[in-house]
Amino acid sequence: MINKILQKNYINNSSEILSLVNTQEFKNLLKKIKSKKTIVHSHLIHKGNHINPIEQFIFNLDNYISFLKENFLLCPFEIRLIIELTLYNKENKILVNNTYYYDDINLYRAGFKKMIMHNYLENYKILRQYIKIKKMNFNELVSKLNTLKNKAHYYLENINNNLPYYIVIIDYLENTSNMCV
Repeated sequence: MINKILQKNYINNSSEILSLVNTQEFKNLLKKIKSKKTIVHSHLIHKGNHINPIEQFIFNLDNYISFLKENFLLCPFEIRLIIELTLYNKENKILVNNTYYYDDINLYRAGFKKMIMHNYLENYKILRQYIKIKKMNFNELVSKLNTLKNKAHYYLENINNNLPYYIVIIDYLENTSNMCV
């Protein structure tokens, strides 16, 4: 069923989504989907009056990936890393929301920002105990990650597994922010 949805013309990020489909984390995320159909008011994209929950989830995920690509001027590999790092955190409930995306774009954009900020803020709480680090808002974080290019994911990874390493890396990145990295 998912492969059929990914072939629809309005799904822009099929290859990114396809790379996630067979992971256990993705399958666990699918289990969070409620069985309620989503009512569609505009028929520009979806032809019927409703879409099924799996299609709604894929549509939301596609919009999340597009949101990342709009905000982050990074290579496709770095975008994929950010997708994988943020997709499974506790703020991902916006992806299983059954409000039609175009009925409340601001709700979704706010939810997408929470997904990104969650990982950063969890790391910030830990790192501030060890190094001098500025707490950034979403726009500042986007700007910072866009300057780091292929090192952007460091701010969003789970640093608990190798804290000494991340302390050194993030401290370096924080102190070289005005230089080429």
